[in-house]
Amino acid sequence: MTATGPASAERVRPSSARARTPVRGAGLGWVATMALVAVLLQVAVMPYVNIADGIPDLVAPTVVAVALLRGTLVGAITGFGAGLLVELSTPVGTLGVLALTYLIVGAWCGRYCEREESTSLVPPLVLTVVAAFVVQMGYMVFQLLLGNSMAASEFVGDLLIPTIALTALLSPPVLLVARRLLGAPRAVEPYAAGAA
Repeated sequence: MTATGPASAERVRPSSARARTPVRGAGLGWVATMALVAVLLQVAVMPYVNIADGIPDLVAPTVVAVALLRGTLVGAITGFGAGLLVELSTPVGTLGVLALTYLIVGAWCGRYCEREESTSLVPPLVLTVVAAFVVQMGYMVFQLLLGNSMAASEFVGDLLIPTIALTALLSPPVLLVARRLLGAPRAVEPYAAGAA
């Protein structure tokens, strides 16, 4: 027995509307893949791309892009995980310093996820350059606390400026790939006010 009339049309409409709109998750699989690829490239390829002592940082733009597109929590977790993987896969001598600095960068950049989306590439690029600066300065401060010294002119001229310049040059492709894979910015917060 089939029902006709407005009641049957209302029952059919939601299922047909769901079939037309694609349902996408938060893209956390793509986030993990992007972080893993960035770490692998950072460890295996980037040491061979250097000017002076500066090596481009691919993890910083990846963390910034994830934080801008998925919010504070996902950005901070991605930064911590990627920083820890970099430290575990290279002989850096300290454990947790890069994880902490990338966590700070991810949490800080994730605060901009709820803001109006900019159509230009300039704000994410500026955040990426600032993130690379914060990571390098954080690591340098920790090395100074351990007693390792380096002349300020040598640090700025040979390490900091080339690293930031190379990171800025390699950031736009990373940001564009992240935008393509993750889609529009949307905060993924488990205990947000609208989640209940």
